[in-house]
Amino acid sequence: MADEAPLRGVRREEIRVIIKLLPVFRRYLRDRRKARNRPEGEWDPKLEANARKAVKAFIELGPTFIKLGQIISARPDLMPNEYMVPFQDLQDRVDPAPFPEVEKVLKESLGDKYSLLQDFNREAISGASLGQVYTAKFSGRDVAVKVVRPGVERLLRRDLAVLKRLLRLARKRMENFLYLSISNVVEDFSYRVFDEVDYLKEASNMERIAHNIDGREKVVIPSVVRDLTTKDVLTMDLISGIKITDVQGLKDAGIDLKSLAYRLDLIFIRMLLKDDIFHADPHPGNVSVTNEGKIILYDFGMVGTLDAGTKFDLLSLYMGMLESDPDVIIDALLDMNALSPAANRGVIRKSIEMTMAGLRGVRMETREMQEILEIANNVIFEFPFRLPRSLVLYMRMSSLLEGICRQLDPDFRFIAVLSQILYREGELQQLYAFQLSRFAKKAVQSIEKGLDVLPLLKRRLENQEEPQKNMADRRTPAAVFMGFVFLASVYVLSLNLVYGVLMASADLAGFAALMLSR
Repeated sequence: MADEAPLRGVRREEIRVIIKLLPVFRRYLRDRRKARNRPEGEWDPKLEANARKAVKAFIELGPTFIKLGQIISARPDLMPNEYMVPFQDLQDRVDPAPFPEVEKVLKESLGDKYSLLQDFNREAISGASLGQVYTAKFSGRDVAVKVVRPGVERLLRRDLAVLKRLLRLARKRMENFLYLSISNVVEDFSYRVFDEVDYLKEASNMERIAHNIDGREKVVIPSVVRDLTTKDVLTMDLISGIKITDVQGLKDAGIDLKSLAYRLDLIFIRMLLKDDIFHADPHPGNVSVTNEGKIILYDFGMVGTLDAGTKFDLLSLYMGMLESDPDVIIDALLDMNALSPAANRGVIRKSIEMTMAGLRGVRMETREMQEILEIANNVIFEFPFRLPRSLVLYMRMSSLLEGICRQLDPDFRFIAVLSQILYREGELQQLYAFQLSRFAKKAVQSIEKGLDVLPLLKRRLENQEEPQKNMADRRTPAAVFMGFVFLASVYVLSLNLVYGVLMASADLAGFAALMLSR
């Protein structure tokens, strides 16, 4: 009987989730088909209304679905544009759990050390789907204590089990590509969400990012109190400030809003391009400003990483957009493994050109990030893309970031700032060198593959029996083979020479661009 109780719980939960999600899912499939078959750039208010109904259902279903909805909000390959905006507005605000339940977690997790927290305020200063934050004192200093929501891991496992089962049941109702894409999202979410409720990992994220930006940025990151930090409890210095979207409060403090927007954007772009980890969740609740104008960052549960290759592919993608070059955009997407090699390049190119045609006459530097993402959304939604998790987090980060910067400075342009960063900080020089290096490697690999075929060709030629030909004729296959080897060798040597010249030229060009930008 004990083994049957959890099963009964899952079945009851399935009924509740089905009642909430089934109409949402049906409307989504219908809206998705409608969006794919409509004229380019058309906006349908009915689809947006359906999206808002979906967001409401996710909120009612609780913490698991709120967090999942936030991840979906950065998946233009899954949803029409009308769904993107409502899901991006999905806030992670949930009433905190009753304090007696929270105190039980504190005592079980900290043991006798719980008594070291003095003047503990039982009213949470913030409540989210996975945890809540309280204030207290430790050794005479003010601290913030983040506590995991009681029973959240059990809740996550139950909801994820239900979600996966429902997804399997719905498989026949959707195309195979869509099923695989949604399955990948759920699997990735299943892995990532448990990192967010492991506060030892969040503490490490805070310390890594603080170390990376130390001395480079005017940023404040709370210090972790390691003695009072466990998997379920994170204790850190309490650092208060003016909320980043409190425009009037910032003005009253005498802070230059245009400069603040630029500095905020610079912090996150540098994190993305220069460091091994970046903060992926800069929503307004996670960013404040001191009275002296320093930026404070909170909540390091959602972080991302980009390897060197993906960083340069991302820069290539931006360069393609800046230059309105569809081929550069497609190449970058292929290199990032975001676009399936089986996709029809000609059709995708035409789609990109049609999307960009609507923006003709507008300089790319003056376009907003949302417009750039719309180009990506229109293309990604139409074709078999498979967005890597790192890019999903990046898209979420950049979208949230631009929203904040635009509130601070209505004239803020993400692309213009990015262009300045690329030129001033030498990123373009590295991009050119990386592109040439990749080109040379691909060319050499192609030649090597060609050379691998030559022994087979040699054996084939030598095994051919031609009784009618004389001995002189029989020497022809060997001569042909040696000719292939000679020409291939000359080609490889020439390629290496050209590569060396190109690399030197790239260094000079990058250096010149860097000097001119100054």
